[in-house]
Amino acid sequence: MKIYTILTILMLSCILVATNTEVAARIGTREYSQQELDDGFAAYLEYRGITEQLSPADEQVLFRKYFEEIIAMHIYNDEIQRRGITFTAGELEDEIRRNPPAGVKQIPELMTNGQFDQNKYEFALFERPEFRLSIMEYSRDVYQYYKLLDIIRAEAQIDSAAIRRAWMREGHSADAKIIYFDYTKFSDITASEEDIYALYEENLEQHRRENGRSLYFVYFAGPGHRSSQGHEQEIIKQSEALYAEAQLIGLPAAARKLGFELQETPYFSPEDQIIRGIGKDPELVQQAFNAPIGSLLPYYQNVMSDIFILQVANETEEYYIPFEVERPIYELQANSLARRQYMQSFVHDFIRNNSSANYLTAAQEADLRVIDAKDIRIDSNIPGIGKVDALNRAILSTAENTFTPLIQNNGFYYLAKVEKLRMRTMQEWNQNKEQILVNALKQAQDEHLNEWYLKRQEELDILWPPRLRQ
Repeated sequence: MKIYTILTILMLSCILVATNTEVAARIGTREYSQQELDDGFAAYLEYRGITEQLSPADEQVLFRKYFEEIIAMHIYNDEIQRRGITFTAGELEDEIRRNPPAGVKQIPELMTNGQFDQNKYEFALFERPEFRLSIMEYSRDVYQYYKLLDIIRAEAQIDSAAIRRAWMREGHSADAKIIYFDYTKFSDITASEEDIYALYEENLEQHRRENGRSLYFVYFAGPGHRSSQGHEQEIIKQSEALYAEAQLIGLPAAARKLGFELQETPYFSPEDQIIRGIGKDPELVQQAFNAPIGSLLPYYQNVMSDIFILQVANETEEYYIPFEVERPIYELQANSLARRQYMQSFVHDFIRNNSSANYLTAAQEADLRVIDAKDIRIDSNIPGIGKVDALNRAILSTAENTFTPLIQNNGFYYLAKVEKLRMRTMQEWNQNKEQILVNALKQAQDEHLNEWYLKRQEELDILWPPRLRQ
C-alpha cells in the first residue's frame, strides 16, 4: 500500500461536500454519494499527476484502485483506534531520521554528486528546527499507519529449524539417466473381445438409465452423399410419400408396404442430447418425450440435410446403454490394461536377466527410451516424463553411480542411475543463515499482513459503487 497516496485521498474524501445525498457506496457505516465518489476520484487522478484522457477500461482500473485504497484506510483507521496506537515526538523524530519522505530526497541541497546524502539530511534536521518541524508535520499522520503495519508484521513468527530443512531440500539436486519403460510402445498388444466385454460388465451399473424411449426411423441420404447425387428430387418424393402413408397406417406398416428399411434407435433418456443413429438434437429428444407412444413426429431433416421419417417406438422404466455403443471406449481401456500387464512382465524379466551394471546397455538393445535428466529436484517436472514424485524422491535418495529401486507410476516403470548428486552442507547454512532467516521472516511478515488485511476486508460491510458491481 502507498500510505501517502491513500492518506491524501482519504482526507480529500472527508472534506468534500456532497450535493447528492443518495447513497452510491458504503464502507462500514461511512456512506458516499455519487458526487463524493466523482470528486474524490478527480482529486485522486490529480494527485497522481494523471491529466490525459483515459480510455474507459483504464479509467475503470484506476477507479477500482481508488476505491480499494479508501477501503484500506477505513480498515487501518478502525484497527488503529481498536488497538489504541499512539506515538511520542521522540518516536516520530526517529522515524523521519530513518525514513526520509520521498520528496525530501529530491531537494538539491541534500544531494552529493546527484545522489541523496543521508548525512546532509540529518545535519539539516539538527541545524534547522523549522525544517525538522515541517517534516514531522508532513509525516505525523502517516507514521501511525507505519506503526500499525509494523505491529501487525511483528506478530508473524518463523521456525528456524523448519527454514533450515527447507533450504537444505531446495539445494538438493541430481543428474540421472532414466530408463523409461513406456507400456504405450507395445501397440501390437491388444485385448481379446472377452476382456473388452468383461470391462463393460464390471462397469455395467454406470450405464444404467431410467425413463427411456426409442424411435422407429427410415433414413434417406441427403444431397451431400455421393449415393444421392442426381436423385435429390426422387429422394424427396419418396420420403414425402412415406411420410404421407405413415400418417395413415403408422411408420412400420408404411415402410413394409413401400419397401423401405425400418430401423429402431437404442433407448435414450430426456437428459440426452444425442439420439444414436440420428444425431445430436436436444429439441428432437424433447419432442420424442412429449409425444405419446406410437406418434409420428414431424418430417425431419438434420444439419446435413439427411431426411428421417420418425415415430415414437417404445418406452421403458429402465435400460442399459448397449455394449456396442460403449465398446470403443472399453476397447481402449482393455488394450491399455493388456499393455500394462505385458510391460509388468517385461520389466520383471528385464531386471531378472540383467545386472545393474548393464541396465543401460540392455535398455538400448531393447529399444527402450533413456532420458538424460539434469538438475532434478524434489518438485521437478522431468522433460519426457513429467512430475513423478516417487521418482524424484528416489533419485535424490540414491548414492552416485548407483540405480534407484524400480519405480512404478500409473503403469509406467522407471530405473534411474544417479550420476551426480548435489547437497547443501551445514557449513553453507551457517555461512548464509543470517540472510536466509531475514528473508524468511520478511516473507512471513508480508504474508501475515496480507492475510490479516484480507480477513478484515471480508468482515467489512461494503456496498461497492455502481460501476464496480458488475
